[in-house]
Amino acid sequence: INHLAGRLERFVHGQRRFLGDIAHELCSPLARMQLGISLLERTVGADSQERVADVREEVEVMTQLVNELLSFSKAGLRARDLPLEAVPLADMAGNVISREASAGDVILTEIPETLTAMADAELLSRAVANLVRNALRYAGQAGPVRISARPEEGHVALTVSDSGPGVPEAELERIFEPFHRPDTARTREAGGSGLGLAIVRSCAEACQGSVSAVNKPPSGLAVTIRLNPGPEVRVPEHPESKMNAGEIP
Repeated sequence: INHLAGRLERFVHGQRRFLGDIAHELCSPLARMQLGISLLERTVGADSQERVADVREEVEVMTQLVNELLSFSKAGLRARDLPLEAVPLADMAGNVISREASAGDVILTEIPETLTAMADAELLSRAVANLVRNALRYAGQAGPVRISARPEEGHVALTVSDSGPGVPEAELERIFEPFHRPDTARTREAGGSGLGLAIVRSCAEACQGSVSAVNKPPSGLAVTIRLNPGPEVRVPEHPESKMNAGEIP
């Protein structure tokens, strides 16, 4: 059994490295295509600008896919013997909001300032950013996105939730598989490559954690990353509430 497990681990590791190598090789031609499009935008006539814009959009979609392939590969390859540290979750969530929120987005946080989790700071930030981006893309118009964290039976539960349509119950176990997208609402117009949640799982597992998803009543999806708890951090006492809210006007 141990021999088979070792072979399976090497196979999965090789697959991730192969995907990463392919993505890396695609970076250079994509960069040249972007440069060529920039030159075209400055030289073609007005009647051709719409076609050039269409080509740019397609190249940007491909570039996003390549970047997500690289992230998926790197997260899995870094899982071995990855040193973990106590990550202050409130600070991490604030940094994610500052990067991901655009005008009109409402992201609320409810995280104790002293709460930490054992993780790789970069991978955890990437996982939460992917969850926030996913929630804003598919449910941002349905209400605020919420980031919360709390101690839970020997773990720290970090949850990103929304008020959107949720996911069919039969699909909940599969949404973390690479390239899997539920039939509902996962259209090209909405964006997405089907790798975002797979990257979340890879990042969580690399941090010796897990991830799960549930539908919220009456509507919405809640994705929870569970990690080992870290020591509490000491913070100055403030009279204001511990609830942090981020809204970009």
